[in-house]
Amino acid sequence: MTRAKPGKGRYTRCGSCGNPAMEIGKPFIIGLVAALIVSMIFVMLFALVFVVMKSIVSSAVIPLSVISLMLGCFVGGWICGSVSRQRGLFYGLAIGLSVFLGAWIIGIAMGEDTFSIAIAVKLVLLLLTGGCGGWLGSNNAKPGRSRR
Repeated sequence: MTRAKPGKGRYTRCGSCGNPAMEIGKPFIIGLVAALIVSMIFVMLFALVFVVMKSIVSSAVIPLSVISLMLGCFVGGWICGSVSRQRGLFYGLAIGLSVFLGAWIIGIAMGEDTFSIAIAVKLVLLLLTGGCGGWLGSNNAKPGRSRR
């Protein structure tokens, strides 16, 4: 009787590669790219609305930017949860934290305050929307192929 070679069996950790880092990294990268693209689309859409209106209300710029980041985190978490089909809440929270850290670092580079209540609220909102998107994405993901 011959023995099966290690790693060549029917059930590997990651669909075809067997690498646990790829198992975690692939959904995260796909979700993060989707979150950034959706956020940029909404920022451009809001900028177009400001140009068409021909008046920029300065008090509306920051809430609209937070809304665009929240929508991006939700969609990114949704896609990340759908791709992974498991641990959607974890992936969504990771997407929300990554988008927040990116926005926070850019804000620091532009000369804003290092940390305030408004930034803490932004962190909570991005974590909530990313987590909800990931959770809903993993719960609504279509099951993969049967292993039998």
